[in-house]
Amino acid sequence: MSVDYMSKKEVRKVVQTGNSLSVGLPKKIIDSLNIKRGDEIEFDVKDNQIVLKKKRNWEQEVDAEMLEMLAETFEEHNEVFERLKDR
Repeated sequence: MSVDYMSKKEVRKVVQTGNSLSVGLPKKIIDSLNIKRGDEIEFDVKDNQIVLKKKRNWEQEVDAEMLEMLAETFEEHNEVFERLKDR
């Protein structure tokens, strides 16, 4: 998140959504964190404050080629891994 945005406070009203309470995220925060529909947000309470973090999606961060290389390595050396597991 940009330092510029961090200095500006915004107020949002808490609304009822089914059995839950909801608060809309300001567009500047959505854009700053690249939040998309379906993303997961982690909630934490620290020092009487709610801390929200966009949950990192490891699948988007991991190189597909690297995953394929790892899978091939495990496949090639499966016998060795099985013996190590039984030790």
